[in-house]
Amino acid sequence: MKKTIIIMLALFLALPALSYAGSATSRWDMTIGGYVKFDMGWANQAQNQDIVLAARGSGVSDNLADKYGSFYTYAGETRLNFLVRGPDAWGAKTSAFVEGHFRGNEANGSASSNAGTFVLRHAFMQFDWPSSKLVIGQTWQTWGILPTFANTMLDYNNLGPFLKGMRQPLVRFEQTIAKNWIWKLGLISPTNTLGSGSVTNTGSNVSQGVDGYTMSNMPFWEGSFGWTSDKCGNIGPWQMLFALEGFYGRQKNVASVAIGNGITTLQDKDVNSYGISFKGFIPIIPEKKGNKAGAFSLSGMLFYTQNPGMFQTPANAPTFNANFAYNTVNSQTTNQVGLTPAQAAAIDYSTPTQYGGWGQLSYFFTDKLFINGWYGYTRSNVSQAWMNAAANTGAMVNTTQIIGNIMYDVNAAIRFGFEYTYYNTRYAGYTGFATGPFAGQPLLQKDGTAQSFRVGAYYFF
Repeated sequence: MKKTIIIMLALFLALPALSYAGSATSRWDMTIGGYVKFDMGWANQAQNQDIVLAARGSGVSDNLADKYGSFYTYAGETRLNFLVRGPDAWGAKTSAFVEGHFRGNEANGSASSNAGTFVLRHAFMQFDWPSSKLVIGQTWQTWGILPTFANTMLDYNNLGPFLKGMRQPLVRFEQTIAKNWIWKLGLISPTNTLGSGSVTNTGSNVSQGVDGYTMSNMPFWEGSFGWTSDKCGNIGPWQMLFALEGFYGRQKNVASVAIGNGITTLQDKDVNSYGISFKGFIPIIPEKKGNKAGAFSLSGMLFYTQNPGMFQTPANAPTFNANFAYNTVNSQTTNQVGLTPAQAAAIDYSTPTQYGGWGQLSYFFTDKLFINGWYGYTRSNVSQAWMNAAANTGAMVNTTQIIGNIMYDVNAAIRFGFEYTYYNTRYAGYTGFATGPFAGQPLLQKDGTAQSFRVGAYYFF
């Protein structure tokens, strides 16, 4: 009898848990998805899992980041999302998508000090008509984005300096013409909206950064015109694709100038922000009847841009005052304080351009085992005088990544992988030179190289 009572009591206590199991509901049709991701590895520089640029090599002085390696583990890239399908509107199928991850607010693509905090990635609504689409909310920019690397790369920050893309608030309209041609046009935010990693931000710890992009009072435009076809087959969701894309906007640069008697005046000038990109995917050997064994693809993207703001981090060449006089003796920038009003009125701003891109090759040995290889390169077109200025010596001039991995799908939910990455980065100038017996030798090198090895696992749901 006593045993029966205990069993009945246990069942009674379990009823609430049993009744709620699997009962996640919504007013509309909702699907919960995402993945758990874990990776660990070792780098020959003292950097964490979010390596973007190689640190400088040691010179006559040791650079700690270059002298020591580092072991790392991470699970903060785990994601959770909600897809909702609601009632039709204006003849369109409607849906909404919300996604977050546990990396905290990202600064220039890297996890910040609040890593482990669940924060927003995507939050957008979508209206789908038979040949057109309207997207409203926060999601990927359209120009330059080609996510063939999605979930096939273990290092979250790889390809970061090569126009990997940013998720920004936007309103975008897409139209398909004669099945194969697609054009897109939208308004998009060029500045930080999550409170970290802003470009020239006067409010970097608030929810909406205020900077030269917002003060220009002009929204940024982005557009795309492309062609796609399944006549050459497909590999997974990807088929033949080519697109020419770009964006345009303005940045207001402000200088504070002392004109005497304790009076300060503000001078401003708008600088153009623009970019153009070309991207493509080619299924050289397509999959056969849903089986990817033997499939082989080439994909990639090239870009040329000026003042791209949040769209291209962390390797932007910043806007600078073109009328600053460079001292030919010490290559230092002169101070504006003391300029006459006439000189102040002549203040001008300029932004170096930047170009680069990345390419990817993928080959499937079997339907579940495949390899990927990437090459990425970015260069900033900065002058020698700009590079010689002490304030700019730490700026990146060019950087390269060479990446290779092998991935294995145990089943539809589980994926394991091993990845190797080589990084090479050149900086604008030396940090200084030694005196005494080592006179004239650099304290640290202009260049740095790093290598990283990592293993990782996904569990998709």
